[in-house]
Parts: sequence; structure tokens; C-alpha cells
Amino acid sequence: MAAAFAASQPTSAQELVYGSWLPAGEYLSRVALPKIFEGIARDTNGAVKWKLVAGGQLADPKTTFSAVQDGLMAAGIGIASYVPSTVPAVNTIYSTIVFGDNNVAASGAALETLTLNCPACLAEMRKLNAVPLAGWVAGPYYLACREPVRSLAELKGKRVRATGGNNELMTMLGAVPVAATLVEAVGLLQRGGMDCQFGTHGWLKVFGYGDVVKSVTDQPLGMTGPAIGLMLNRDTWNKFTLEQKKVHLKYAAQLSAMLSLGQFVVEEERILKELVQTKGLSVLKVNGQEFDAVASKYEAIQRARNVENAKKFHVPNPEAIVDAYAANRKKWEGLSKGIGRDVDKFAAAIQREIYDKVDPGKF
Repeated sequence: MAAAFAASQPTSAQELVYGSWLPAGEYLSRVALPKIFEGIARDTNGAVKWKLVAGGQLADPKTTFSAVQDGLMAAGIGIASYVPSTVPAVNTIYSTIVFGDNNVAASGAALETLTLNCPACLAEMRKLNAVPLAGWVAGPYYLACREPVRSLAELKGKRVRATGGNNELMTMLGAVPVAATLVEAVGLLQRGGMDCQFGTHGWLKVFGYGDVVKSVTDQPLGMTGPAIGLMLNRDTWNKFTLEQKKVHLKYAAQLSAMLSLGQFVVEEERILKELVQTKGLSVLKVNGQEFDAVASKYEAIQRARNVENAKKFHVPNPEAIVDAYAANRKKWEGLSKGIGRDVDKFAAAIQREIYDKVDPGKF
């Protein structure tokens, strides 16, 4: 109760707590949030100060939602696929796998869909006493395995960590999906309870998978999101002044761009090179045609699949959510050409295309 009380106090009196289940060495904790929190403190003249508590000290990926709801922490990172029945509308976006490697387009589209085109998503967040700010897709995802995997035949029967829409993709590829969190997957890999980790190169280093897996494929197999980077306790949000809310929207755009480009493009490339050099990780060329053929089959059925799953949880008009996401990806594919790898340009585009269209007094 004391922690909950402290987390929800007025910004002028308390340092707000951001609880992250990600390790302290992960990009969000190490690079992005410190910069964002410094900017918020500066732009609010010290009225709003944030403190990061990383490493799952306050909540794990699943309990983060209730921890934010109850005010145990003022904000955290929310991943819909860990609690799909709690946020089925948000999970409808998250379960849509975006193939290719244009993270800017996928991240911009996912965040725009969540913020501007999904009333059911915002209703879910409001019911959880939360405000969803900042978002990005993780990926592209690659297979990193204890034993070499170059073909579907070598992947067949392998136990692979996968959540959300990736469950069915792995099944179609012939693998056996294992519904574990990123943290739980460490022990499973070490004990032999799992054969492959399906995710980003950065996770191989941050979570220690690179100490166990021997190789990674060169085939990108999709991106998922949005991860909600600033899932704020609504009582905390309501105590902000209008100007303080606008400051948080500004830095939500910056955080989104930093994660999309700074982590999932630039740092991904750097970490892969590092693991090859320091851990002897092998990058295996796979039979791309085999994997592409399955990805195409999956892409053809995923809209109907995601709509059907959403209806099971009584999400209103899930077709509109899925179609908005598809339309937004086309829009952001065009915008991404003028953004390239420039974080500031991406942040400006997010501000212009998304947050300038939000009424912070009513959001």
C-alpha cells in the first residue's frame, strides 16, 4: 500500500517509479529511458522526475499490467501477448506479424493504430487504469538455436520460444512453440527444455542466450508490436498539468524512435558482429525459399485468424483494427523513405502524424 501511495503522489512531491522487467543492461534501461527521463525533468523544470527500477524487481512481464493498474509503480513496459485475455484488442495488433525488415514503417504503423485507430484498445487501457504512450515493434526476429538449423527439415520438431502470432507461424514451420517469457527462456535453453530462441540479436546478449545457442539464421521472420513503452498509471497521468502531459507525449515520440532505430536497427547490427567475434556464434544461410513460402502462406491467413481470435474475446469490430494497421503500414512505408536511420526525423514524424492529433486533456 505504501508503494502504491508513493507512486501516485503529485509530481511536485514525489519521484515517480518506472518498473521494468528488462535487465539493467538492455537498451531501454541502459540508453533510452535515462535520456527520456532527463528530458522530462528538464522540460518540466524538475516538477516531474522519474526513477528507473529495472530487472523485474517490482513486476514481471505479466504482472506489470496489474502493478501499473494498482499504482505499485507509476509506469512500466507492456507486452500484450503476455496477457492476451486482458488486452485482446491491443493483442490483435500485436499478433499481426509484419514480415520484412522495415522497422520504422512497422513501428510507426503499430503506434498509430493503437493510438488513433483502436477505440477498443484505449478502452482496455482505461479499464486497467492506464495510459498507453510510446510504442515500437521488436525485430526482425531470427531463429537462434543450440544446433544448426538451415532448413525446415532441420527445424522440424525443435522447441522454439514463441508468443502471440508467432505460435502459429512456428507450428506452420514445423517447430513446437513454447510459450515462455524472455526471462523464462534463459533457464529453458540452459536446461535443454528448449532448442531455439525466436527473437532479436540483442536479446542473445542481454538475456544470455548467446552463451547457450551456437548459431543464428540469416533469415528475418517478421516483427511484432507494439510494445507499450510508457504504460502510465492513469491516476499519475491525471495529476500532470496539461503542459506536463504534452512533455510526456513529446518524449513518448522520442522513446519510440530510439527503440525502433537505435535498438532494433543500429544496436542489433553491432551486437550480432560482437557475438560472432566473442562467442563464436555462427550465422547460417538458410533455404530462404522454403521459409518465404511458409511466411507467405501464414500472411494469407493471419488476418482471418486474428479477427477470429479477437471475436472470441468480444473485441468490437476487430476487422477495422487489422485493416487500419495494414493501411498504416503502407503509409509509413512511404514516410520511412524520408526518415532512413535518423532518430530525430522519426520522432518528429511520430509527433506530427500521431501525437499532434491527440488531445492530452482527454487521452
